[in-house]
Amino acid sequence: MAIYEKLMGNPFVDTGVSAICEWLGPGTQPEEIATEDLEIMINQFAPIYCTSAWTKNLYSIFPNSPVTYRNKDTVAELVSKWSNWREKIEPMSQAGDCLGCGRRVTMEKLLTKTDVPLTGSGSLRNFFPLFSDGQGYCAACALAVQFAPLSLVSSGGKFLMLHSNAWRVQRKWTQICVADIQSRVARNEITGCFNPGYINPRNGLFYMASRLIDYEERRATEDITMQIFYFSNYNQGPELEIFHLPAPVFRFLRYAYQNEFSRAWHQIVRSGYRWVNWDKVESEEDYKNSRNLVYEFLLQGRSILGFFINRPARKVRSNWELLSLYLKEVRNMEESRLNTIKQVGDSIAQSIRKSGRERRLRQLESAGSYGECRNILRFVIRDRIQQGEETPLFSLDDYVEQLFPVSADQATFWRETRDLLVFRIYETLHDWLITSGFADDIDDETEHSTDELQEGN
Repeated sequence: MAIYEKLMGNPFVDTGVSAICEWLGPGTQPEEIATEDLEIMINQFAPIYCTSAWTKNLYSIFPNSPVTYRNKDTVAELVSKWSNWREKIEPMSQAGDCLGCGRRVTMEKLLTKTDVPLTGSGSLRNFFPLFSDGQGYCAACALAVQFAPLSLVSSGGKFLMLHSNAWRVQRKWTQICVADIQSRVARNEITGCFNPGYINPRNGLFYMASRLIDYEERRATEDITMQIFYFSNYNQGPELEIFHLPAPVFRFLRYAYQNEFSRAWHQIVRSGYRWVNWDKVESEEDYKNSRNLVYEFLLQGRSILGFFINRPARKVRSNWELLSLYLKEVRNMEESRLNTIKQVGDSIAQSIRKSGRERRLRQLESAGSYGECRNILRFVIRDRIQQGEETPLFSLDDYVEQLFPVSADQATFWRETRDLLVFRIYETLHDWLITSGFADDIDDETEHSTDELQEGN
C-alpha cells in the first residue's frame, strides 16, 4: 500500500509531499513514492539544508533542530534523525491517530515545533490537547514535513505556504519554487527558500497567483480555492496570518491575465498602489511592496469597481467586457442587471451628446445620496422628452428590479449603479469628452474618490 496520497488534509504534510514529488521528477505522484525515494531525498537535502543560506530560513521554520546548531556533525545528525523516521514508516491503513494523515499510528515520541511548524513547544503544554508533551505524527508524515520548505515562498522574514483543494495547483506552486531552487543548486548559488523579493505578503500572494495562472490552462472552469498561510515559527515570536483566495476571484484572475485584458488589468492593479511617487519610479522594484488596495479588497471580499474608473481623466481603465466578467464572477451580479445598466448608460450618453453639454454627467459624478442620484435620472428623462425620444429611459420594473433593487445595504446598490453608469458613459463618450474640452487625456494613478477608499463601493 502507498506511503502517501494526494491532499491528505494537513497543510504542512501536503506541502511536503508535493515537494518530494516535484524534486523526484515532474511526473512523480504521491502514490508512487517509495522508501528508497525518501532515502534519496534525505541524502540530497541534509547537506543542502545545512548550508548557511538555508540555515537562515530554517531558524524560523524548524527552531532548535540539528540544522540550527551548525557544528561539524550537523549533516550526519540530520541524516540519522530522518533515516530513523524512514525506517519506521508503515503503509497507510484505513484509520489511525496521526495528525497528518489519519491513516497510521503515531510514533512513540510526540513532536513539537522543532519538527512541525506552529505545533508548539513541549515545555508549554497549554499548546497541546490534555496538556501533553507534543503532538502525534506518524513517521511518514513527520518526514514529509521536513521537505515542506522546498515549497515555501520567503517574504519579509516569514513564509507563504499554499494549501489548495486542487492537487495540480498545489503541485504548480511547488514547481515554481523547486525550479528556482534546483537552478540555483546547479549553479552552486544556494540561497534558501524561493524568494521573489516580496516583503508585502498580499502582493507576493497575487504574484504567485499570476505565476500559477501562467502554468494553468486558462479555459478551466472548476472551482479552485486556496488558503495561503503566512507564518514564522521563530522561537521568539511565532506568527500566523491566513489569507483566503476564493474560487471566484481566482477564476476572474484567469480572465484578467489573458492577453486581451492584461494591459487593462495591469492599469487597474497599478491604480491600487498607495504612497508611490510615480514620477520617480524606474522599475517594478520601486513599488511592488507598497500597499495595494486592489489586492486587499479582493482578499477582504470588498468591491474593486472604483478602480476600473479614472475619475480625474474621465476615462475607464478597462472595457465593459472585463468589468462584466468581474461583476459576474466575483460579485455575483446577474446578466439581466448588467444589461439594463448598460442600456441606460448608453441612453444617457446619447442624451448628453445631443445636448452638447456635460452638465448631467457632472451631476451624476457628484451625486452623494440615493435621492440625488434618483433626481438626476429624472432630469435625464425630462431631457430625453425634450429631445424627442419616444422610448422611455427605463421601465418601472427595470428601476425596481435592476437599477436599484431592494437590499439590506441600499447605499451600496445606489453607489454601484451610479458608478456603473458613469463607467459606461466614460467608455461611450471618451473621444467626445476630450474633443469637446470636457476631459483631459491624462492618466493619474494616485487619485481616488472617498467612496473608493472608504466604502470599497
